[in-house]
Amino acid sequence: MTLEVFIAALETAAKKYALDVQILAETQNSVKAWLTINESISVQCYYNQKSATTNYVMIGWSRRLYGRDSVGGTWHRHPFDDPDLHDDSAMGSLPVEPEQFLDEVFEILIREGLISPLVPGEDDQ
Repeated sequence: MTLEVFIAALETAAKKYALDVQILAETQNSVKAWLTINESISVQCYYNQKSATTNYVMIGWSRRLYGRDSVGGTWHRHPFDDPDLHDDSAMGSLPVEPEQFLDEVFEILIREGLISPLVPGEDDQ
């Protein structure tokens, strides 16, 4: 995947959740971006097209809450219940794109009661 394709996928995924993509650093081969969910929780995304490295991290209260990483195409997950663990099980080693990671993040946040689910039409009243 090219850097341009990754950034476009990240921007598309962010729009799904009404998030802004803030590019923190960009080089010829890599990008580091930040998506703020609320005052306490954010997502950091890193991609390097030359080394085939991808890192997605949900950060809350200044620590990793959940993540997925790929170095050289080999994926692992840092589960929410133990974010220091490297889960390389069949599920943990599945490759994910930005939208899939954000889907997982929002599923976790809603399940854990860290954000409220949006009820359709609720904001129209």
